[in-house]
This record gives sequence, structure tokens and C-alpha cells, in this order.
Amino acid sequence: MGEKRPGICCLATSPGWVDAQLTKNCGIVPLLFQKMYGFRAIMAGGDSGPYPSHDRYLPEVEMDFIADPDGPDVVRYIEERAADIDVLVLHGPQEYYYAAPLERYRALRPDGRVYLELDANGVWMERLPWNTPSFRRFLGQCDVVGASCRRIQRYLAAKWPCRVEYIPNGFYNFDGIDLSVDFAAKENRIIAVGRIGSLEKRHELLLSAFAAVANAFPSWTLRFVGNVTPAFAEFVREFFIKRPDLAERVVFTGLIRDKAQLFEEYRRAKVFALTSFKEGGTPNVAAEAFFGGCYMVTSSVDAAMDMVDGGACGEIFPIDDEVALTGILSRLLGDETRIRRGGERLIAYGRETFDFTRIIRRLHYLLWEGGDRT
Repeated sequence: MGEKRPGICCLATSPGWVDAQLTKNCGIVPLLFQKMYGFRAIMAGGDSGPYPSHDRYLPEVEMDFIADPDGPDVVRYIEERAADIDVLVLHGPQEYYYAAPLERYRALRPDGRVYLELDANGVWMERLPWNTPSFRRFLGQCDVVGASCRRIQRYLAAKWPCRVEYIPNGFYNFDGIDLSVDFAAKENRIIAVGRIGSLEKRHELLLSAFAAVANAFPSWTLRFVGNVTPAFAEFVREFFIKRPDLAERVVFTGLIRDKAQLFEEYRRAKVFALTSFKEGGTPNVAAEAFFGGCYMVTSSVDAAMDMVDGGACGEIFPIDDEVALTGILSRLLGDETRIRRGGERLIAYGRETFDFTRIIRRLHYLLWEGGDRT
């Protein structure tokens, strides 16, 4: 008989994983534990499929579906599989959801490891009852607590009765594509990537700011990459009635699932723009943009300083401040030297800090550096 294969299980919050999460940190963590350390990798939660990304990008990761992800089925799942779960990954400090499963896991696997991943923003963290005995116990049962942006990490490290690590959301090259970037081949493009038109993304700000500077920079285009909400589609329709001259310069690509094709969008763009009023830590799209060498323009979300490397490769504007965003674009789009230097620095910064294989190597070390809990 061979040695038992270790297992890692990533537990979803209700109602379960959605397909987009499979190729973000939620799915990449178990995938790389499987690839790098031979773990049996599982993502467990309610069935919120379909999951086209599963077979395409991470067939090595098993998906277990829990019939009632809000009820006792979660605890039952832990009881039935605890012997095979050497690392339990929790996404967010939802005590009401995780307390009972975590208690049961700890009772059955005192030697197991628990990673609490905080892809969180400051508003959410401020609302948590962190100083109650039950929440302090919850934190005490986690071996590694990791925040995905430095601002939240520092904030929680000063407040919570536990060590909080900086563990960012990184970039993983699923297809092993050529990541070289030819800056001479980049085009005068600004890109925004994600759920286009979602309320928290504030994409109307970017569209309006681009319109304000478009006449001064006639060679520049704006590309929105991702599914478009119906409300934003209507906003765009009315926008083009007022600015028909921009109909050929504002492009909507739709959702791009193919990772090589998506990376090509970053590779060809000069500027990446994020206009959100909130984000859960460092956005996954930011790490993608780092490797694509896109100069960063971002609103002052919690991870803003992480995204611009302290100002070395990007600029920050106040949340919802269209005038400030317009001013940045007005100064930036004519400054080819600044854009290129920032983009070149971002590639180096991305490889240093946001390479997911490096991140997982460190996480694996952190989970076991304290030795046996028993």
C-alpha cells in the first residue's frame, strides 16, 4: 500500500461556486496544490453551474456538490470526508456559515490545516464582530489567515487577535502561452475587464472620462472586455446617440473565456483602467494586467497602492471622481514614455509578487511551518 494522498478542500459560501471563480484564486489554489504537491484537490459547495471552465482549465480539481449549502448538509459533508481533508480552505470569515463545519473539522482532524482566505474590503471587515468570544475562537482555529491586499492586511493585523498574512491574488498561465510583451507592438488602447456595467464597477465613469479626452487623442480606443449588463447596454445606447463619433472607438468584445485570447487583449493594450467603488482585495484582473504590461489607472479601492506598486507604474484617482479620472487620462495618453516605463515595471512587479506558483509555495510553507497542531 502506498502512502495516503493528502487532500485540500475549498469550501464555498452559499449558494456555491460560479464558473468565473474556477479560474480565479478560488480554483487556482487547489489546482496548484494538486500540481505542485500531489494533493487531491476538491471544490465543494452548492451547484451553481454550469461550469464550462472546469473541463477546459482544471479537470484535476474535483467538484463536490452539497444539496443544502445553508444547512446541516455542510457539517455532514465535513464529517464524511474529514479523514481525506488535510487542508480546509474557507473563503471569507462568515462565522454563521463556517463556525459549525470548522468546529466539526477541528474535532475530527486536530492535525489538519485551515486557511482562511480574505478576499475582502474594508467596509465588510469593519462590520464583523471580531471581538466576540465566538469570533475570536473562529480565528484561533485557523492556521493561516491571509488578506489579498496590503492595506487590509495591515488593518486586520493591528485589530484581530491573530497573525494576518499578505497573500495576494496572482496570475496563473493555464495554457502555458508565451507571455512575452512587445511594447512597440502595443496599440493606443485602454481596456477594462470584468462584469461590464455592474453597479460597483462604475464603468460609466470610464466611458464619460474617455469621451471628454477623445478629441484630443484621436488615435486612442476604449475596449470593454466581458459580459455587459442590460442597464449598461441601455446607458451605452443613449451615450452613442449623444456621441456618435465614438461608436467606432468604444469596443465591446463580450466575454472572452479563452485565456490566450484574453491575454492578447492585455498584451495589445497600453492602459488598464479600474473604476470600482469597492473590490474584494486585489482584483484577479489586475494580476493579469501586470503580466500584460498595462499601465494602471485605478480608483482608490483598498488594493490601489498594490496595483500601482506605490506609484511606480500607475495612478490613483478618488472613488467616483470623474473629473480626477479625466485629468489623469488627459495627462497620461500623450505621455508615451511614462506609459511604457510603467508597463515594463509592472511586468517585473507581477513576476516578483503575483506569480501564483510563488504564492502557493509560500502558502504551503506557512501552513506547515508551525508543525503538528497536536
